[in-house]
Amino acid sequence: MLPAHPGLPASQDTLEVYRFRARPANPMTPATHAAVGAAIASRTRNLSLALALSFGSHFVLDSIYHFEAFYPLSVPEKWSYAGTMLTLLAALTALGIPVAAWSLRKDREAWLFAGYAFLMCALPFEWRPAWRLTWAILLAGTWWAISPSAAVRRWVLCGFVSYLPDVLKGLLTPVESLHEAMHYRSSLDLGDWISLLARGRWKLHVNYRIYDPWYQLGYALEILVEGAILFGSFYLLARRPSVADLAAVHHQADPVDKGSLVG
Repeated sequence: MLPAHPGLPASQDTLEVYRFRARPANPMTPATHAAVGAAIASRTRNLSLALALSFGSHFVLDSIYHFEAFYPLSVPEKWSYAGTMLTLLAALTALGIPVAAWSLRKDREAWLFAGYAFLMCALPFEWRPAWRLTWAILLAGTWWAISPSAAVRRWVLCGFVSYLPDVLKGLLTPVESLHEAMHYRSSLDLGDWISLLARGRWKLHVNYRIYDPWYQLGYALEILVEGAILFGSFYLLARRPSVADLAAVHHQADPVDKGSLVG
């Protein structure tokens, strides 16, 4: 008989373990995919190459460990899966307040794009792929139209393309196959590794995990992993070289401008 948490009826054990093992691969947040796509666009001059790299970055990011143990917060059914994800997004938002405040002072364009990226986090709550794609296009089109500069419009476009595989996987079988093949999958969660290193125990039953401090630390680190990628991308946007900076570098590197090739 599988062990039960004291707060759960024993009859729920098999059902809860089944749900835990059968859960779909947890995606990175749309904001993270979009931010990475925008960071790529800010450092890639050729738009076609930026779009291709943004699309490919989705699969690279999904191969990184992320939110693989966070789902058990829903297991005792105190929260729904949607409620768990909303809590997760709220935690990321709270972590991002200092970064957002800094980027607003440093670069208003990066702050404007961050607003678009976080609005994208509402898209996964639409489970119908065709409707999710429709809302994604409408959101990207609206933000593209109201963006005050070509740079922000470029970021919005690449951010949209970076998130696109999460929509297309429900519509195109080849994309779904590639997505599932690239996505991180392991029977070991981050909490397993922390528990093993801390006390020599791991693979606790799913009903115990959310009450265990070492697994709770694993959940916190999962949020930090996602936050590091998300806000690291925003940081790169805010610290991108401006047109004036690039012109100054070109000016300093030009031997004719320096007079070395003129008499």
